[in-house]
Amino acid sequence: MYKILFIFALAFLFVGCMDVTKVAPKINTLGLHQNIAMLELGRDVYINQCTKCHNAVRITRYSQQQWDNEIMEDMILKSKLSKSQAAAVTAYVRAVLENSVTLH
Repeated sequence: MYKILFIFALAFLFVGCMDVTKVAPKINTLGLHQNIAMLELGRDVYINQCTKCHNAVRITRYSQQQWDNEIMEDMILKSKLSKSQAAAVTAYVRAVLENSVTLH
């Protein structure tokens, strides 16, 4: 019984780790060569800070307009991000959306 639970937990963990790149793609997959440090910080904030209250959703699930007008401002205020964290996560989300054509 414990062996089955262990295998199930391990499989769940493995699948969960793989999904992070679909939810929040790595910077090097976006083909960008500028502001890498800020975009990496934005990805880190998205993965680690945003998930303190809820699961991270695939960025491309929402349009740029939805992120700008409905999501980002409210979430930044609720999560109490610093100005640099807010700027970084905003830049990261925009970079993913602008380069999502290359991700499909």
